[in-house]
Amino acid sequence: MRGVVMDFMEGFLLGPIWSDTEYETSRHTGFYWLLGWLICFAWGWLVAFPAKTPEWVNMPRFFPVLIFSIFALASPFACRYYYGLNVFLKFGILIFQILKFGFGILAFIQFWLPRIDLDLDTLPQKVLEYVNKTVAMTTDYFEGLGKGFGMLVGIASGGLLIVLTFAAGLFVATVAPALYLVALKMIQRGIDLLARRTLIKELD
Repeated sequence: MRGVVMDFMEGFLLGPIWSDTEYETSRHTGFYWLLGWLICFAWGWLVAFPAKTPEWVNMPRFFPVLIFSIFALASPFACRYYYGLNVFLKFGILIFQILKFGFGILAFIQFWLPRIDLDLDTLPQKVLEYVNKTVAMTTDYFEGLGKGFGMLVGIASGGLLIVLTFAAGLFVATVAPALYLVALKMIQRGIDLLARRTLIKELD
């Protein structure tokens, strides 16, 4: 079990250029979904409870971007010699990679935090107003079908529209951080390829 976990961590964190695992031979959609949910939950918690936001989350917005960039540039040189190191240094490099992606995700959260204003005290009232407005709109739209039947169809379609709207919002909120993480890994892969064909090739 330990070997499987280590192979997965190495494949995910080191990337296909440096890892000697079978990580790339299978899809890991579920894992990215899980990460998307976790990031979405963390972002939602920070939006809902701004007073409980840890101080480090409020660091200058350029700092996580800068740290991720520095770590991404240094990553190829650490990963190149990963398998020749002892277990303690290997764990150090894996932690280094986790911190790298952690700062990248923090930049994503910091970007979106000020753009969403969520007041838990007024949220129920706003949701109720949205529901009433949506149902009233769909009821008016189908009033030509007759008073009773049109109202029934309007209420049913309004409820369906509300459910689909919330489901779509939750879907986007979950997929967006997962796609962002994929983008970070693609950026790192580009840096790895460039480093392997230039600086690291010369060092070897």
